[in-house]
Amino acid sequence: MHRMALTQRSPSPIKLQTEINGGSVSPSKKKWRSWIASVAVLSAVGAQMSVPAARAEPAVPARPGTQAGFTTPDKALGKGWRTSTDVLVTGAGDTDGYHLYLAKESNAFGWSTLATLTSSSVAVGPWTGAVCVTGSGRYAVAVFAPKKAANKPALARAGALAAVVEIATGKATHVATGVELAYFNPACGPGDRALLTRSLGDDFTQSTELLTIDAAQGRVTATRQVKGQLTTPAPAPDGDYGILGGHLVRIDDRGRATRLAQPTGQPFGLQATARNGIDMVSVHGKQALAQRFRAGKLTTVATGPWDKLQLFGQRGGRNVLVGQAQMRGSVPELSVLPAGRQVRAVSEAGHLVAEEVVNQQSMRSVGQPLRPADPADAGEVRVVVRAMATGTESTRTLDTTTAPKLDVALGSRPSTPAGARAANGTTGGFAPNSLTPTCAVPRNDPRVQPLQVSPDMVEWAVDQAVHGRLNVSRPANYLKAGLPAYQPQVLFPRRQMIGGGKVPAQVMLAILAQETNLSQASWHVVPGDTGNPLIASYYGNEGNLDVIDYSKTDCGYGIGQVTDGMRVGSTVFTETQRRAIAVDYAANIAAGLNILIEKWNQMAGELSQYQSYMNNNDPTWVENWFLAAWAYNSGYYPYANRDRNNGRWGVGWFNNPANPRYPANRAPFLRLTMADAERPNEWAYAERIMGWVETPQLKGFPVMSGAYAEPEYGANSPRTGPQGIRQVLSIPDRYEFCSAVNNCSEATNGCPADSELCWWHGAANSGNCLLEECAKEKLTFGSGTAEPGVKRIYERSCGTFTGDKNGNRNPNKRVSVVYSLNDTAQYNLGCADVGPSDGKFTMRWGSPAGGGTAPYAAVDTHQIGAGYKGHIWYTYVNASNPKRRVVGSWTPNLDLAPGERARYDIVAHVPSHGADFDGAEYLITRGAVLPQATCAINLALEAGWAIGGDGFPIPNPNPYDLGDDKWVYLGSYELGRGAQVQLNNVGTATTSGFDAVAFDAVAFVPIGSNPGHSCGDDY
Repeated sequence: MHRMALTQRSPSPIKLQTEINGGSVSPSKKKWRSWIASVAVLSAVGAQMSVPAARAEPAVPARPGTQAGFTTPDKALGKGWRTSTDVLVTGAGDTDGYHLYLAKESNAFGWSTLATLTSSSVAVGPWTGAVCVTGSGRYAVAVFAPKKAANKPALARAGALAAVVEIATGKATHVATGVELAYFNPACGPGDRALLTRSLGDDFTQSTELLTIDAAQGRVTATRQVKGQLTTPAPAPDGDYGILGGHLVRIDDRGRATRLAQPTGQPFGLQATARNGIDMVSVHGKQALAQRFRAGKLTTVATGPWDKLQLFGQRGGRNVLVGQAQMRGSVPELSVLPAGRQVRAVSEAGHLVAEEVVNQQSMRSVGQPLRPADPADAGEVRVVVRAMATGTESTRTLDTTTAPKLDVALGSRPSTPAGARAANGTTGGFAPNSLTPTCAVPRNDPRVQPLQVSPDMVEWAVDQAVHGRLNVSRPANYLKAGLPAYQPQVLFPRRQMIGGGKVPAQVMLAILAQETNLSQASWHVVPGDTGNPLIASYYGNEGNLDVIDYSKTDCGYGIGQVTDGMRVGSTVFTETQRRAIAVDYAANIAAGLNILIEKWNQMAGELSQYQSYMNNNDPTWVENWFLAAWAYNSGYYPYANRDRNNGRWGVGWFNNPANPRYPANRAPFLRLTMADAERPNEWAYAERIMGWVETPQLKGFPVMSGAYAEPEYGANSPRTGPQGIRQVLSIPDRYEFCSAVNNCSEATNGCPADSELCWWHGAANSGNCLLEECAKEKLTFGSGTAEPGVKRIYERSCGTFTGDKNGNRNPNKRVSVVYSLNDTAQYNLGCADVGPSDGKFTMRWGSPAGGGTAPYAAVDTHQIGAGYKGHIWYTYVNASNPKRRVVGSWTPNLDLAPGERARYDIVAHVPSHGADFDGAEYLITRGAVLPQATCAINLALEAGWAIGGDGFPIPNPNPYDLGDDKWVYLGSYELGRGAQVQLNNVGTATTSGFDAVAFDAVAFVPIGSNPGHSCGDDY
C-alpha cells in the first residue's frame, strides 16, 4: 500500500533572527518580503479568496503589544467599544508552531499573539490546528498537529496535541497527546469544560475515546471509550452530547450512548446552550438546517443555503448562527449574524467576525511549490475581519508579537491521561531490537543525493511517462550514485491497464503535488541543489527527534513516495531499481505511475459484477480516477480477499466523502481559495487530488503561472465563479459512495455501523463523460521533447580556493583545504577541479561528554548541495538537549614537520543558504600544548546580509540576490600538527529551533611571519 510522506523542517535560504518567545520581527527585518508580494503569489491567491481590500483610514497607533485593528474605531465599532469586554481568539499555524491570536474590542480590536504552541521534538514542518473558547470566556482550548498528519490515517486519528490557554495571560498548559485532528476537535461548552476525541481502530468507526478537559484546572479529568465513530461532541450542563451513527446521543460517565433524536441531514456543528438545550446545523440537500433539541424534542429553528450557515458558541452559553439564516421565530440563547460567506471565527459577544485567517508562510509555499517554507516568514498572518455594528471590513497583515510559548516535550508528557500514548506509541529513545535501519536506501549517505528538480521538469517527466516514452538516457554513475546506465521506463516499464488506456497526466501531477509538493529530494533542498532523498519516516518516529524505532518505518521514497519494495529484504525491486527510485525523479515517477495503474487494475480486474468504477469506467477522463486516487492513499481491498476481511471488499471509510470527520458544508478543495491548503484535514484524499487538478500550484517569479497545465475540460463541464467563466471538474456528490453495501446514506448521516460494514464497492457517478461533462489530459510537453534543464535558485560555488587573495600567504608552504566530504568524488553538482581534501572531516553525534552515543542527532542532520563545490552538512541549533548535539571537526594535513609550528590564517566557507545562525562559534585547537581559541561568526550576515537601522540583518536590496557564498577569516594562529577546527550546534536560550549551523569547507593558509587576519575579516 502507498503511504504519505512526513514533512520535515526546511532551512531558511533567507533567514532573519526572531525572538524565541513568540517570534516578534521588527518591520525593518521584513523589508525583503515586499519583493515576494510583488511576484503576485498573494495577488493570485487573493483573487480566488475574493477578499476586500483594506479601507483607507487615518493612522491611529495601536496600544503597546498589539497591531492595529480598526484605525477609526468610533466609526467602525460604535461608541461603546472602549468599555466592551468582547474578544476574539483564533489561530493559524506555521513552522514555528500553532499561534493563537487575540483581538480585544477595548483596544479597537487590535491584534496580539496570545500564545504559540509547538513541539520541538517533532521535525515536521508547518503546523495546523483548531481552537475554541469556553463559555466563561476565560480559556481557549487548542488542538494542534503537523499539517502532514492529515495525510496519514494513523496520525489523523490520534496524532495531535492539545493545550489549554488562559486568555488573560497567555499561559499555556499541555493537557493531552495523541488526539484526533478533525474540524470538530476541540469542543467547548457553556462552562469551562471541554471535550477532545481520539479515534480508535483501523478505519475510524470501531470506537472513540472521549477526553474531558477541565480548562480551569488545565488537565484531563475523565476518559471514556464510546463504541462507534463519535463526531461533533458538545459538553453541556446536563452531560455530553454528540453524533453517533447518524443520531444525536448523550454519553454517560461510562461512555454508553443513549439515542435522543435523528437529525435531518448530516450535522457538521453541535453546540450546547446554558439553559435551553442543544443546537446543531446540518446539510440536507441544498439547504442548511439549524435544529434545536430540547425537552426530548428536535425542532428546526432556521434554514439557509447549504454552504452559508455556521454555528458558533459564545460567552455565557449563548450560540450564534452566522450566514444567511431564515429564522422561524425567536429562539432563546440563539442569535443571527448575517454573512455572505463562511467565516473562520466569531468574537465572544458577536461584535466581530474573522472572515479569513491566512498564514502567509503557507500561502507562499503553495504559490512556490519547490521553495521550502521559509522560517523567516513564520508568525505572519493575514486577517480579514468585519465589525458587525457597521459592516466595516478591515484587512491586516500581522506579525507574531511576543507571547508565552508552549514547547511540548513528547518524551515526558506529564499531562497525558492515563493509558494515552504518543502518536508513535513510544516515550522516547530506542525501541528494543529496532536499531538496524529497515529502509533499503540509506539517508545521510553522500552516494545518495538526488537533484531537486524544477516544476517544468516534473511536468515533462509525467507527460512522457503516462504515454510510455520516458526513456531519457541516464549515463553510468548518474548523480554519482554508482548506478549503471539506464532509461527510466526501461527500468520500470509502464504497466498495461486492464481494458486499455492510460493515466491522464493531470491526475499523476496532482498526486505528486499532494504527496510531496513536487519534490524528489528532502524539503530542505531547493531546485538546483542535491541533498538527502525524501523518505517518509525513515527513523520510524513520526517526526519525534528523540525517538528512533526502525521497526515502524514507512520507507516512502521521493516525489511519488514509492513505498512497496523499498524495505530491506524486499524482492520487489533490484538494488539498482531501488537506488534509482531514491535518486532520480524520472525513475521515481515511472515507478509511482505503476502504483497508480495498479490501483486502477485492482478494481478493473475484478469479475464484472464486483468491479468498482466511476462513470463510464474509461480512464481517458480525469474524474474517472477518483477511486484509484482514493486507493493510492489508503488502499483497495479486493473481492478475492473478502474471506479474510469478514466478507468486505472495496475502498475504506477514512477517505469516503460521506465520512462525518469532514465538514458537510465544505466546498470542493481549492475551488474558492488556496487557503484550503492550510486545513487539508477537512477533505478526503481523492477530493484533494481533484482540487490540485483544478487548481495547479504556482511557480516562477516575477510572473506566476501554473506549475503544470490544467486539464482540457469538456464543452459541458461545470462552470463556476463570476458569470460562470471558470470550468471545473465534475466532483462526486458527498453521498455518492453510500449504499447498502456500507449501510451508508444521507438518511443515516454516513455509515452508522462499525468498520466491518463501512467499506464501499460498486459503480459511482459524477458526470456524463460521453456528453462532455468530464475533463481530459492536456500535455505541455509532446513526444520527443528534450528534458528541460533545472532552474537553479542559487548558483553553484565552483571557484577554487587557492589562498592567493591573501597577500600575506607564505608561498613556500602548501594551502590545506578540508572539505565536508572526505571522498570528494561524491561532490555531484558538476563543479570542475574539485580536487582531493587535504585533511579529514568528521562528524560526531551525541553528547561530547559521552552517554549520548546513540545517533539521535542524525535525525535532524541533513546534507544539501550548497557551499564550496556543492556540499554541506547542516543541522539546527539546540540549546540544551545533548541527544541532538552535532560536532563537526576539520583536521588539516598541514605542511609541517614533526614538532614544527607555523602561523596560519584559517578561513571558513559560509554558504549562501542553509546556514543562518548568528552565533556560530568555531573552536580552534592549535596543536599539542598550544592554547585553544574561539571565533564567533554571524552566518546570516556573512552570507550577504546588510544591517538595518534597528541592528538586525536585512537582505541585499536586489530582490533576486538571495545571498552569496563567501570565505570569512576565523583569525590568525600559530599551529602545529594535530591542529583542528570544530563547530557545534549548541545555541543559547535566545535562539529558536530553526537557526541552522552549516559544516562547509575550511582552509588553512600559511602566512609565515607576515601579519594575519582577525576573526570575522572578509576574505
